[in-house]
Amino acid sequence: MEHLLQPRHPLDKYHQSQLEFLAALPEEQRAEHARLFRLGNASYRYQQQAVGEITEADYLDWLEGLPANMRRVVEQEGFEQSKSSLALRRHALERRDQGYSAFMQAILSPADWAYQQSLIPES
Repeated sequence: MEHLLQPRHPLDKYHQSQLEFLAALPEEQRAEHARLFRLGNASYRYQQQAVGEITEADYLDWLEGLPANMRRVVEQEGFEQSKSSLALRRHALERRDQGYSAFMQAILSPADWAYQQSLIPES
């Protein structure tokens, strides 16, 4: 089962629970669920790079790009509450040239990366 979860979840308790979930599934369902876990694990790893690194400058820069009605709500919540926002974390990482797409492509297998790309609607 271990080979199905690369990249694995960095926290052992969640990795173990993913393994147990996959083991309980019928064989024909494992590959699809394992792929979803791998995509989630990679995304989690990306987001964790920003923990403790969000600055007020990141927050203010992020606010400038939000639609007016959303900006008002986020401003009311304030910087401290917004620091856990996944969108703000991604914004902060990308301001530091740590882009989501490049990270995901580097950590995922070519097949998983192609699947991830297929989920993005074309404009």
